[in-house]
Amino acid sequence: MINIDHFKQKLTAEKSQLEADLGHISTQNIHQNKADWEAVPADKDLDIETRDEVADRLEDLSERQSATGNLETRLMEVNQALENIDKNTYGKCKICKQDIEEARLEANPAATTCKAHLEE
Repeated sequence: MINIDHFKQKLTAEKSQLEADLGHISTQNIHQNKADWEAVPADKDLDIETRDEVADRLEDLSERQSATGNLETRLMEVNQALENIDKNTYGKCKICKQDIEEARLEANPAATTCKAHLEE
């Protein structure tokens, strides 16, 4: 039997870190969808003088958008795992409904499948 409290603590800590990371590169859409984050440009108050500066800022924004998407996806996975803990369904494979291996949960506390169904 897995220690649910241990994994809840890990997931809660990861959620806090993800939200902090997202807060550095994006803003939360609190008016329409709190799960939605929008990347923001760095140093948005700087005046842009040259074409190279524009290109650099666009490249930076593109990188922030990509990172925001990845962090947002992981945050959704962590939130779902925390919901599963509340529903007493945490640690069960979504495919075969068997227990997910504890070592797999240690490596990824938000895992939704056992090792046998890792690719599905």
